Amino acid sequence: MFGKSFTCLSRVLLAGSLVISATHGNAQPVPGVDTDDPPNLPSPSAPERPPLIRPSTPAPETRPAAGSADTQSLKPHFGILGSMGGVRDLLWEHGVLLNLDYVYEAATNVAGGTRGPLVRGAGQFAVRGVFDLERMLGLDGASATVTLSQRHGRDVTLDAGLGTQTSVEEIYGRGRIWRLSQFWYDQKFGPWVDLKIGRMPTSDDFAAFACEFQLNALCGAVAGKIAGAYVFQFPVSQWATRLRVGTPDTAYLQVGAYQVNPDNLVDGFSFNFSQGTGALILSEAGWFPKFGADGYAGSYKLGGWYETSGGSDVFLNAARLPMPLYKGRPLHQDERHGVYFVGVQEVYRPDPANPKRTVSAFLRAVASEEATSAYSAQVTSGLIYKGITPQRPNDWIGFGVGQTTPNPRLVDAVALNTVFSKTSRRMPTQERFLEAFYSIDVADDIVIRPNVQYITRRGSPEFKPDVLVFGVKSLVTF
Repeated sequence: MFGKSFTCLSRVLLAGSLVISATHGNAQPVPGVDTDDPPNLPSPSAPERPPLIRPSTPAPETRPAAGSADTQSLKPHFGILGSMGGVRDLLWEHGVLLNLDYVYEAATNVAGGTRGPLVRGAGQFAVRGVFDLERMLGLDGASATVTLSQRHGRDVTLDAGLGTQTSVEEIYGRGRIWRLSQFWYDQKFGPWVDLKIGRMPTSDDFAAFACEFQLNALCGAVAGKIAGAYVFQFPVSQWATRLRVGTPDTAYLQVGAYQVNPDNLVDGFSFNFSQGTGALILSEAGWFPKFGADGYAGSYKLGGWYETSGGSDVFLNAARLPMPLYKGRPLHQDERHGVYFVGVQEVYRPDPANPKRTVSAFLRAVASEEATSAYSAQVTSGLIYKGITPQRPNDWIGFGVGQTTPNPRLVDAVALNTVFSKTSRRMPTQERFLEAFYSIDVADDIVIRPNVQYITRRGSPEFKPDVLVFGVKSLVTF
């Protein structure tokens, strides 16, 4: 079955590119037609969208929560163009679901930085497609996903010299180039076993957390926030495979193996295996309970990673002596590892009869080994209030806080180097931060989200001024 599946995949992707060009016509949207939905992908023209789920699970949902501005969503659906005169409905009858979304984030530094106040903005185009191979080719439990993305613009974090570890525009970074961000085949073996193989970011499946905030430290999967040198998240993909046993709405265990290839950072369409330096192995256990008579939903994930290419020790040289005192080449460590936890719990419903208006709390924590990492830990928490009033059921309020802790071994190394070498090197600083936003659901598939961000580094040995940023995050799905 795998041979037949992979032979068909290239044909499916070629057909998808032809389909994209076919959807650029001038047909006007009309209401979607009724279709028989397959068991693994709900209809994209369904009139209701599911309530907020934070973080998103590996379940193949195709419509995000109303009012969401998740910039790393894997959920293509019909946007403001509707069914395009029935074209999209016709494609969906044959198992093809395509869409384009665009996100733009603007920010200005009201306080902090070496320049300013400056106004900067960055954006991302994403063309997303899901191919239901069960419907298209009769391959039971099979599907494929392809996503092309392109980022552009400027980041006020850099241009204003904020000097922060986290970016105030999470959409900026990883190169202003086009990328093949997702290119994978998924095969289900009954209700309990799911195998995925292809090119994918680690954040697709591990430590998954919706990217609703504009401050990067509060956005998306947590592992890459302190291990981004080798844990690549959206939009960067790498060759990988993931095996999950269980279901994404009850409990599961899963493991994934990813090629560590720095070439993927500079080449968005790299198929060069020879540049690989090692393997990144991730594992995760997920549990999704419901509590109380009203079934308050929870999502709890515990995982970790092990990387085989290793890295340079931040304190010791090759002779295992302190580099600030004895100089020399840094000691090479043969592996890198870390652990993480992501917990989300619905805690309140203003109207118990309406599960779409909810208050959810989240807590995330990640820690990395101290041999090679610049930052060794991060903790974040916050609240999301979805459905502020019955009259504004898709408006959200969000509030998040957190702290990023530098590796104490690196702090000691920099301090000693300053004393004995009389040279200046940037001291990694402890950062505490917060963001508050109000999300306005302008219309179906148009979201505008003003926010305010505050970053302080007063707990660090090196003084740096506080940073205050006003931002706006917006998302349009076509």
